[in-house]
Amino acid sequence: MMKNKKRRLNILLAVPEYSSAKTAGYVMPYGIMNISAVLKQSETVSVFTLNLNHCTQTAQTVLEQVIKQRDIDIIGTGGISGQFADVETVFRMAKNIKPDIIAIAGGGLITSDPEVAMQALEIVDYGVIGEGEYTIIKLIGALYENSDINMVENIIYKTGQGYRQTVSHLQNIDLETLPIPDYQGFDYDKYLALNMEYENGISYTQAAIIGGRSCKYNCTFCFHPTGSLYRQRSLDSLFIELDYLLAHYKINYVAFREELFAGDGQRIFDFCRRIIEYDIVWSIQLRVDVVNKEIVDILAGSNCRYIFLGIESADNRILKSMRKQITVEQVEQALEMCDSAGLQTRSTIIIGDIEETVESTNRTFDWWMRHKKRFPISIDLIIAFPGSALYRKACRNGLIPDPVQFLRDGCPIINLSRRMSDEEYVQTVEKISGFNGISYKVFNYK
Repeated sequence: MMKNKKRRLNILLAVPEYSSAKTAGYVMPYGIMNISAVLKQSETVSVFTLNLNHCTQTAQTVLEQVIKQRDIDIIGTGGISGQFADVETVFRMAKNIKPDIIAIAGGGLITSDPEVAMQALEIVDYGVIGEGEYTIIKLIGALYENSDINMVENIIYKTGQGYRQTVSHLQNIDLETLPIPDYQGFDYDKYLALNMEYENGISYTQAAIIGGRSCKYNCTFCFHPTGSLYRQRSLDSLFIELDYLLAHYKINYVAFREELFAGDGQRIFDFCRRIIEYDIVWSIQLRVDVVNKEIVDILAGSNCRYIFLGIESADNRILKSMRKQITVEQVEQALEMCDSAGLQTRSTIIIGDIEETVESTNRTFDWWMRHKKRFPISIDLIIAFPGSALYRKACRNGLIPDPVQFLRDGCPIINLSRRMSDEEYVQTVEKISGFNGISYKVFNYK
């Protein structure tokens, strides 16, 4: 543990340099902005921030300058499992620059399978499990006071014999108590410029606001790193954050990223009555089974640019296997209802469920070909992301015999279906590749 110091500890929170940033853009990680905002209220740590996606020099050079000039004691970053390589690179560079720097990782990468993630990262000292805002304060406090680290709940750390995970306690953070995310600490203006969208001659500068955490559904391909209790922020909280963004950045499009935004009908009506006063367009994510005429009518009259609908499959048997709790008939009804109201939709189909067959993939393909002419629907492959039911089953069945290597390989595409041979699955992948223009690599760990 770190020796107690009279000065505050110096922590550097870094957004990794994403491999996709220069070609396809990236999504600003909301979680690290929340962590930064909370830590900046602490009296035991001085917070420095860095976004490695907008540096004119190499990430190694910039990181070295900050660590040495600011005398950084702790480096913190995180992400989701698919970002493993980018996250690991940050820690490796930091440890090369200053071997005794304390490395703390968080996000879905750690929460989904804590010991596997720590083994894969190797050089990380502490992992934060679940919602990190309160845990990171307690962890930093324990390091500052040189107190018993085992008294900090929801962490995993290295020991001489391996890894130890402290008592897990679901925090279910009251979202109303959190400050506005630290947008200014991570070059948000540069992020907005990099991720501008153009449509019909109009440029859209997009910000995102997350209006809730977790989900009350349990789809097999999903993992909820913030726990199983679904919580929504108040509309007052959302609009305070929106007002902040509009006051500090030139944005004209806001994406509200919360799958169950309209689970409460009254909430969506109240929201639309307030958002119409703003000179912006916006988008939300909805489940198809909550779409009705009243909702689409009020959305259509309040500058809603898009509705993102989770479709996933055009085969009811596969939807049942996925635990989506929707039907193809509901999907079609929702699409038609939105179209009739003049609302644009965006949707995705993912192929490769454990019950997928050649017949079900062909049925979904045929449905997709008929509907994509009218509705923007993308098609892709299911990935067994750590923490999901698909991942756990693949590990039990030997499809992922080495979870650590699977994570290091970037959570690659594997044949999860128990009804399609590897040859049939590869043919399906090649078919999707032909439509998407992407060369997919299928791993086989058998």
